[in-house]
Amino acid sequence: MRNLWPQLGWGFGLIVMAGLLGLTGCARSEANIERTPIVLAVEPAATSAARADSPARPTPDPHITPEPPPVFQTNKLLRGAKPVTYIDDTCEYLRRRWDPNNAAPGTIIVPIMYHRVKEKPGERGVNQAYFKQTMRKAHELGFQTITAEQAADFLERNAYIPPRSLMLFVDDRRVPVINKHFMPFLKKYNWTVISAWIIANTDQRPGLWERIEAAYQTGHVDVQSHGLRHLYIIPGTPKKQIREELFGPFPYFEEHFGYRPVAFIWPGGNYIPYAVRVAREAGYRIGFTIIPNGPIMFNWIPLQKAERQMGDPLLLLPRYHANSVKEQLPIAVEIGEKAKAQALAHYPQEAAWYREHCGGELPPPTTGYR
Repeated sequence: MRNLWPQLGWGFGLIVMAGLLGLTGCARSEANIERTPIVLAVEPAATSAARADSPARPTPDPHITPEPPPVFQTNKLLRGAKPVTYIDDTCEYLRRRWDPNNAAPGTIIVPIMYHRVKEKPGERGVNQAYFKQTMRKAHELGFQTITAEQAADFLERNAYIPPRSLMLFVDDRRVPVINKHFMPFLKKYNWTVISAWIIANTDQRPGLWERIEAAYQTGHVDVQSHGLRHLYIIPGTPKKQIREELFGPFPYFEEHFGYRPVAFIWPGGNYIPYAVRVAREAGYRIGFTIIPNGPIMFNWIPLQKAERQMGDPLLLLPRYHANSVKEQLPIAVEIGEKAKAQALAHYPQEAAWYREHCGGELPPPTTGYR
C-alpha cells in the first residue's frame, strides 16, 4: 500500500482507512450483541472475597498464550436461540466452574411452566395423563427440583445443585392445582414447586392468603413474584405502573412469608428494556419468560435475539411449556452430558489458559464433585 499513496492520493487513502475502521467497529458491535457480557450482580462480599483470595494475574506472553475456553454449542435449542455468557471475568468463571465444591460442568436446569391440569374434556391446561407421565419421566431421568434461590445461587456463582435440576412453576394463584395434582408427586419424590403469585386482590379473597401460607408451610412450595396486578408490560406501559408491578409485591411477601422474592415471572412473558432495568434495580436476581429456548447452565443461557439485546440474561430465563416438555427432557439431558464431555475434554486447554492469564492452578477434574 505504501507505493500506491503517491498515485492514488491521500484523500483516497483516508477513505480506505475509514472504511476498514468502520468494518472493524461493526464486527465488534456484532460480537457484543451475541456474547452480551454484563457485570454480574452477585453478592458483593462473595465476589470480593473470591478476587482477594485469587493470585496476582501474570502478563500473558503473546507468543505462547493458549486459546481462550470455548463456549459450548448445540443444535438442540429452540430455533433462533443462541447461548449467551454473562460473566465477563473469565478467571473468576473458571475458578467457579472447576471448584470441586460447586456444581459439576454440564449441570442443567429445566424450568417448566404450568397453569392448569385438565380434569374434564374441553378444559384448558395440560392433559392429566401427560402431566403424570412428565413427572414420572423426570424422576426416571434423575431430575431433582430446586427453589428459585438455589437457581440464583447456581447461576451467579455456580453453587451446588443436582446435576439434573428441575424448576416446576404454577403460574397465578392456583393453590388447588398445587394441592391436588402436584402435591402427591412433591411428597413422593421430596420435590418443590414454585408458585408464581399475583398479589392483586388477594386481600379481598377470603381464605386465599391462608391457603397459600399453608402450602408454603409444607416445605414443598416456594412462592415467588408474578407481579402486583399481573400487568402485561408492553411498549407504552407507564413507567409508574411498571415500578409498582415490580416493587409492589415486596411488603406482601414480607408480611405473609417473611422474605422478599428473588425471582420475577414476567406476566404473559412481556417485558421492555426499562422494565428489565427496574427489575434489576428492585433486587430480583432472576426472571423468567415463556420462551422454551432450552435448558440453563452456569454462564450459559439460551436466548432469542431480542432477549440477547436486553443485556441481562439472568432476568430473561427460558421456560418449557407443560404440554410438550416430556419429549424435551431427554434432549435437555443430552445437552448437559455433551457440555460436560466438552468441558472435560477441554480441561487441559482451560487449565493452561488459567495458568497463563490468571496465575495459579485449577483443581483437576478428578477431584470429584459433590
